[in-house]
Amino acid sequence: MELNGVIGVYICHCGRNIKGTVDVERVKNAVSRFRDVKVVETYDYLCSTPGQKIIKEGIKEKGVDRVVVAACSAQLHLETFRKAVSDAGLNPYLLEMVNIREHCSWVHNDVDKATFKAIDLIRGAVNRARHLEELQSIKTVVKKDVLVVGGGIAGIQSALELAAKGHKVYLVERNPSVGGHMAQLSETFPTLDCSYCILAPRMVQVSQHPNIQIITMAEPVAIRGIPGDYTVTVRVKPRYVDESRCTGCDECAKVCPVQILNEFDENLELRKAIFIPYPQAVPRVYAIDADRCIKCFRCVDVCGPKAINFSREPIEIELNVGAIVIATGYDLIDPRNLGEYSYGTHPDIVTNLEFERIMRLGFRRPSDGKIPKKVAFILCAGSRALREGSKEYCCKIGCMIAIKQSIILMKAVAGAEPWIFYQDLRAAGRGYEEFLSRAKDQGVKFIRGLPSRVIPTKNGLVVKAVDTISGIPIEENFDMVVLSAAIVPSSGTEAIAKVFGISIGTDGFLLEKHYKLDPVDSLRKAIFVCGCALGPKDIRESVEGAMAAASRVASFIGKGELEHPPEVPRINVDKCNLCGECVAICPTNALLLEGSMVKVVSVACIGCGACVTACPQKAVDLANFTEEQFIEQIKGVCEGEIAEPKIIVFVEKTTAYASLDLAGTRRYNYIANVRPIPVPSCMRVGIKHVLAAFAYGADGVGLIEGDDSPFSGEKLRQYTTKLKDELRRYGVNPLRLQSTTTTVPQYDKTVDFLQTMSARISRLGKISQNEREKVKAALRNLQ
Repeated sequence: MELNGVIGVYICHCGRNIKGTVDVERVKNAVSRFRDVKVVETYDYLCSTPGQKIIKEGIKEKGVDRVVVAACSAQLHLETFRKAVSDAGLNPYLLEMVNIREHCSWVHNDVDKATFKAIDLIRGAVNRARHLEELQSIKTVVKKDVLVVGGGIAGIQSALELAAKGHKVYLVERNPSVGGHMAQLSETFPTLDCSYCILAPRMVQVSQHPNIQIITMAEPVAIRGIPGDYTVTVRVKPRYVDESRCTGCDECAKVCPVQILNEFDENLELRKAIFIPYPQAVPRVYAIDADRCIKCFRCVDVCGPKAINFSREPIEIELNVGAIVIATGYDLIDPRNLGEYSYGTHPDIVTNLEFERIMRLGFRRPSDGKIPKKVAFILCAGSRALREGSKEYCCKIGCMIAIKQSIILMKAVAGAEPWIFYQDLRAAGRGYEEFLSRAKDQGVKFIRGLPSRVIPTKNGLVVKAVDTISGIPIEENFDMVVLSAAIVPSSGTEAIAKVFGISIGTDGFLLEKHYKLDPVDSLRKAIFVCGCALGPKDIRESVEGAMAAASRVASFIGKGELEHPPEVPRINVDKCNLCGECVAICPTNALLLEGSMVKVVSVACIGCGACVTACPQKAVDLANFTEEQFIEQIKGVCEGEIAEPKIIVFVEKTTAYASLDLAGTRRYNYIANVRPIPVPSCMRVGIKHVLAAFAYGADGVGLIEGDDSPFSGEKLRQYTTKLKDELRRYGVNPLRLQSTTTTVPQYDKTVDFLQTMSARISRLGKISQNEREKVKAALRNLQ
């Protein structure tokens, strides 16, 4: 349709949720005087069918071709109103929303201040709407095949789910067999099912499914392409045994003279240099440990099918897939760093995973083969501690593992006496509390208090502790000590994150896009994460996550076509000098330097806008968040005069914005001189935008980035320091600029930041008109 620049502003009462604090009629009168605003309507509930009808009538009957909706959060109803304007024949990207509920009426009690704030925010939206453009979503064809990295229970379940939906799945596992840690367990809690008995059918299914190709002893080493069309390079180590010929007859292992510790049995048993990790391994094919093999070739001589070939080399294969699931599992912390428990100094001080293998191998303790009766289980060994070498987070399953092992021990060994030393017992899963009660009823002894020392003696292992409930010191002798060691990311997690270009959290595990709303999505589109790759989980949670990841993959590639938002960079080839700054800063590899041009991979872009600010030639702009739109919005929000110093806060539009929304939902009042402006990321905010805020009325500028953003943490601190240095050059006190990161639940931290910043800016005072004119002059030079 032909666009004439007619702006319609629609203000929602939201019952009394908005109207109760914001004077809607005063807002309407002020907005009606804004340039190009020809229609201003108010209604009780604009999101309702009658409310949407008012907007549609404005477009069809009054010629409105730019729509501003002042209501609740865009995170709630942006798509609702986009559909409404689209149904009326207007491009959905000619809509702008303003949040005057969560950011005004719900967080301020003063009617005048809340009303002035609403007018400022709408003025900014009108200024921005004036420059909105018709945009179209980007569509690309998606590959149907999927790569699953990691062959534990999460990877297996995800592969089976996807294969059942008709997708070809490549299941890549770095070990000789799939199965993961679950294959090492004796029984599972709280049902005490035989672990392998419930895992084995899935392993058989995954090996026999026609849509699944298992690639063992392999790891991804490189990726290229775009979401929906990735090419992943996988390096496959030589097994030296032909999988198609090996019958698993065991003749080769019988003649092998080399005996080494078996990693699958946690180094408690021996294996040969040519081996199958365990009898039920999948694939049930021998592999040769090249680092331990002495090349005697006896195995070659006895191999009837002639399956052994020592001339094989590592190879690299390329897999073309539409999506990727990462399920790389976990490892345990090395308890040697926990000196008080003496791990590594005595063979009968073991981890809970080592004890699983001991239980499977007949309950004989490593030191002398005797069956232990009195066993101390020490929880939180390396977990929930702030000291160096420990982890602050809970291992989540240690309590239940210790209870399970205690119950099994009492059932298998007559007169067994398990003691569990704990600081807190966590039994949050279904049936877990009942499992804990069962252990107490059966006589498992619980001591609240972690031991201070484990001392090996000739007569056993002395555990020293204090029962914090009774205050009585304890010094008991035990046959064995079992440590519930902290769960840590599997070795190679950093390498995997680097290969796939995804983020790692402060705990070292892979980071999800959003903890609550996108729990299995990574920041990089079409790459999903599940199981313990995301953090400690029990088997049930891992399977749930695997099924969720498979569902997300199916949603992503199921239609065969990907629709991507149009908020992507535009490169002005006449200005671009191929410096590569935009390519270097892009967190998702959405910009590629190819020959004499920078290529925009639209479907890989997350629209963060960092490339725009990074470009020294001003050759990059961002669709739907152009320089013109951004600067005009800043002007509009800053324009209104208030008594207090005015603070403009650039808020990352997903996580940080949701944190401010939650403050509103919780009715968490804060100062009314703050004006939030949502931005794709704080890296979209350059020195020009900060100066524009100061030039047109701001006295302080804040940056709030989501904690899950690729630009949080040290990157934001460094960027803020850089902006402060530039402000100093332009004669602006750098203390007027502050930044922070937040998560959605940390709305109180977000509000505290605003309060603290307001107090600081109040001490500095308002910027004089003379100072503003100087900043405007500097701004003109920048433009």
